[in-house]
Amino acid sequence: MARIVQPKKPRPWPVDLAMNATVLVGLFFAYSYVRRVTADEWTAAIVNSGEVLNFQRWLGLPHEGSVQVLLLGRPRVVRAMNFYYMWAHFPVTAAFVAWAWAFHRPAFGMIRRTLITVTGAGLILHLVYPLAPPRMLPGFVDTGALFGPSPYDIDASAAANQIAAMPSLHVGWALIVALSIVWLAPGRARLLALVHPLITLAVVVLTANHYWLDGFVAIMLVIGAWAYSIKRERQLLAAKANQELLAKAQAISIESMRRPFPANVQPVDLRSESETIDDTEVPELSFG
Repeated sequence: MARIVQPKKPRPWPVDLAMNATVLVGLFFAYSYVRRVTADEWTAAIVNSGEVLNFQRWLGLPHEGSVQVLLLGRPRVVRAMNFYYMWAHFPVTAAFVAWAWAFHRPAFGMIRRTLITVTGAGLILHLVYPLAPPRMLPGFVDTGALFGPSPYDIDASAAANQIAAMPSLHVGWALIVALSIVWLAPGRARLLALVHPLITLAVVVLTANHYWLDGFVAIMLVIGAWAYSIKRERQLLAAKANQELLAKAQAISIESMRRPFPANVQPVDLRSESETIDDTEVPELSFG
């Protein structure tokens, strides 16, 4: 007899919270560890920075240093950008993850999958392509060091990899947050969430922490991961629907087999319907 396949029941919220927290904390430690692996490959990082600048020049993108000059005379604006760079990355992403899990748990699997895919791809690029940020090169201004606050003045900066500019996970995570809010939140006000990745892209470039290309690569990673997550989510929903239909069909079949035979219907004796054949009625066959 075929085994009845029951659709999976949602996990109790404490179990679901513990599992998701374990996955995301593990992702954070992997993020921190991998970024330290290439922290000393300065020669390769400087060479790669020249390649990025040449490629951007070939694309016709404006030089980040020339764009910086437009704002260096406004210290308050520059300090606000430095503050945004420091505190709008982990805190905003963590707050969004908590909100998505608490209020949109059915969609949380897709969001988590996108975050993991983008972060994993970003960490691989950090490993294979160490890249010094613009603030370490001539012609650029380290706005954090000049105007403050600087993320590299705090104690945790000792564990940071300062030559992991490609891609900009600041931009990648900000775009994931924005796309998810546009998808989940009601009303036109949700479109304001798209301001977050736009501001983040401007901030990482104007503070000389990233090149234009770092942000563009992060955007492409998010688009690919988002498309993959949508496809995977549809596959899971289709599998769940098929599972539920199969379970219902099997349950109906078993229920019909268990029903008692109706009292007003007499069973048919198939033997009474068959005719016995007498040997004398069989004609004799003659050959020749």
